[in-house]
Amino acid sequence: MKLCSFETAGARSYGLVREDGAIVDLKRLLGDGAPHNLEELVERSAAGRLDLAGLVGRAQGAEALAADAVAWRPPLSRPGKIVGVAINNRIGQEIAFRPFENPAFFMKPATSLVGHGQPVVVREGYGLTHPEPELAVVIGRGGKHIPEAKALEHVFGYTIINDVTSPGLKERDSIELVTPAAAGGGYRDLMGWRRVRDDEDARSIYLTYHALSKGTDTFGPIGPWIVTADEIADPNKLAINSYDGEDLVFEDSTANLTFPVERVIAHASNYMTLEPGDILHCGTAMRPRAGGKYRALTQWDLRTTCAPMAIEIEGVGRLVNPVEFVR
Repeated sequence: MKLCSFETAGARSYGLVREDGAIVDLKRLLGDGAPHNLEELVERSAAGRLDLAGLVGRAQGAEALAADAVAWRPPLSRPGKIVGVAINNRIGQEIAFRPFENPAFFMKPATSLVGHGQPVVVREGYGLTHPEPELAVVIGRGGKHIPEAKALEHVFGYTIINDVTSPGLKERDSIELVTPAAAGGGYRDLMGWRRVRDDEDARSIYLTYHALSKGTDTFGPIGPWIVTADEIADPNKLAINSYDGEDLVFEDSTANLTFPVERVIAHASNYMTLEPGDILHCGTAMRPRAGGKYRALTQWDLRTTCAPMAIEIEGVGRLVNPVEFVR
């Protein structure tokens, strides 16, 4: 089942995307007492208060909208948490001086989200800005300290997210602290794993903050829809293809994630309570196509490309977003 949020004639609603591509307005179909939005639908479903399977039959003969007659919105417009996983791809881990032992997380604000077909705005002052194609997990049944073996039981569904990132903004939000030679403790002791070249280098501590580089408005294209978990047999074996316009530039798979989806969910839940509608995006697909025009994602600079970005994930769908460059 594919569930989406959309706008038509100035009104927002949510719907079921049928096999023929038409969209049935579920809010209208369900009538009085219908969930206000997809967030509430996910919550009711997780609590056993809504029969999703029954919606498919009811939608087959219902009045429907053509996909090109709606403006796509983020399936979930105000998730409680959007949690990303840093460098969760074997390519990144292979070149890391100290590979992660567990997933490392960052947060993305809900205000960064935009729907399928909506523009990503890149301003000249942002500097280098590039896409990051990722599988995203929508939590259904919440929990804390979720066992890895049961993690997929907490998944409502899957969608696509483009974790647009600006190294240009990240560089400005990075700092080197040079501690006094006699100083000790704190970060100096915690960062003993670093590769230190000499005594002078040992005094430097590097800190980087990601709020702007990943959380700027429009830096979270997501959708077009959520595919319910029953449609995806194994989220760790999905092909991910990325296109610059019609040009295939990256070919990867969730099989190349260092930490699989179950590990991501379980580890996050050890530190933060997961709630219905939370989104976890699981790591960047970054394997370049053989003979392609980019050898790394950072070469795909959105300041210079004129073509829309497209991300395809096997069994989930295709997310397309144009780029609006502002000087």
